[in-house]
Amino acid sequence: MSTFVIILKEKKPAKELILRLREAQTPILNCDLVEPLNNKSDHENSNSDKSEEIFVNQSNFNNIKLLNPALARKDRQKTLATWLIPFGFIAGLSFSQMTDLKTFAEMGFPNQLEKLLGGLIGMVSGALGSFFSAGGINQETVDDLRAIRKKSEEGFWLLILEIPIEIEPPWLILKEIDIQEIITIGKE
Repeated sequence: MSTFVIILKEKKPAKELILRLREAQTPILNCDLVEPLNNKSDHENSNSDKSEEIFVNQSNFNNIKLLNPALARKDRQKTLATWLIPFGFIAGLSFSQMTDLKTFAEMGFPNQLEKLLGGLIGMVSGALGSFFSAGGINQETVDDLRAIRKKSEEGFWLLILEIPIEIEPPWLILKEIDIQEIITIGKE
């Protein structure tokens, strides 16, 4: 999917853009409207605008995985843990079985628990592996996130559009709306 962060001065052009994209039948995988970090002016208007909330999900900057690396890291850790912990257990169990080492028996544990303890050590290794391997992010993404955060702190609204990678973005529709900037995050 292709992800675009469209930076807008106000909330209203975002609603207009979504309506035009739907009228043009542009396939949208996900659409989030992110309010500015220092949003003061639109809180009093938010209750009267509930009928328009159908068009996009309005979120806080820190609640979007794309904009918050900590949320994305936690998600990656969970995904990796579901694979690495069982794999580590099986690998530890297999290693103990193949090598027939008496590591834990020499420490005073019963001989029958040797293979099980090897599996548990492998499981702990898998958990540590999922924790440490999920931590890295791309430097280009970090730079983009800094620029996006700065725009949000300056009071701009962010419209995050995810469209299929094989679909060309609707540039004609985007040019018609009062857009400050468009940042392409990444293609998966």
